[in-house]
Amino acid sequence: MKIFVRPLLNIIFTFSLGSSVFGQDFHYTQFYSAPLNLNPAFTGAMETTRIGANYRKQWPGLGFDFNATSIYFDTYFYESNFNIGFAANKFEESLLNIRNIDAALFLGYKLDMGDGYSFRFGGQFGVVNRSLTLQELVYGDQIDLLTRSINPGSMDMLPVEDSKWYPDISFGALFQTPDYWLGVSSHHVTRPKIGYLENQINRLPLKWSIHGGVLWDLDNRTMKYYPAKKTLSLSFNYKRQAAFQQIEFIPQVQVDKFIGGIGFRNIHRFNELPDQNSINALLGFNVTEEIIKSFDMIIGYSYDYMLNRFSQPAHVSHEISLIFAKKSYLQTILPCLQDKQKSNWRY
Repeated sequence: MKIFVRPLLNIIFTFSLGSSVFGQDFHYTQFYSAPLNLNPAFTGAMETTRIGANYRKQWPGLGFDFNATSIYFDTYFYESNFNIGFAANKFEESLLNIRNIDAALFLGYKLDMGDGYSFRFGGQFGVVNRSLTLQELVYGDQIDLLTRSINPGSMDMLPVEDSKWYPDISFGALFQTPDYWLGVSSHHVTRPKIGYLENQINRLPLKWSIHGGVLWDLDNRTMKYYPAKKTLSLSFNYKRQAAFQQIEFIPQVQVDKFIGGIGFRNIHRFNELPDQNSINALLGFNVTEEIIKSFDMIIGYSYDYMLNRFSQPAHVSHEISLIFAKKSYLQTILPCLQDKQKSNWRY
């Protein structure tokens, strides 16, 4: 019966996990280090020129990988308060070669309210390609129990093509103060068709998110000529898409050029499947000026450990982030606290 093991596993895997792969967008534990992926309103939020990259390897012990890679660029124009950006993302699973590639342009605007208070608005306009290797799928009528073989053909309706292109639009808003921030975003607002069958109406579910945080200055200085070098922050991100909802909290402490934190994530499905909970550890640092003269380079690493493991070797995830930011007022590793750092230069 070993001849049927891999085909049957393929079928089970495809239909049990397919909703997660195609119905729910991939996520980053370091969500503020992937700002454009989180909310288009973060375009230009550092108020300088920024280039970033993210890489996530999820559940490496399964024997086939879930990998996500992102790159992005954004910049801020002080004369007009407008911001522009670009991002490209790639998600792939190696068993069936499920792949999602997208590229998008971003446009943002900052409404300055004075005293470090501001509203930011952003839009994302992109194009997406979804593909998978249909040749690896095995349907029930292909399995011949008498001869213990796999027939080459199937009576089931098969897709005409295994690659699909569609446009994608998202919007977001962000409110910032010197001490806290709060943002909302809505992705896939047009709910594009993603089905592979000609007569199949399968639309990408709308994803919306609420995220924010608060910052405390641990230096306790009354007159500040320079930004605080010791801070405590608590950030959160809640998002909902179709039958999935996710909430995560990350408290972080920054001391000079180093930052560390331990967070918690809960993924809940509105069905009979159990929740997924994980503990997430983060570590980051800012490379010294002697190495890069005109840019700050911020490196971050996070490690996720699943509390309810479905498979012994597949209970961890690794993530790396890299940010190059042109030197301005940037003195913090947290990418969304630019207004806070500016306010610290005032008496």
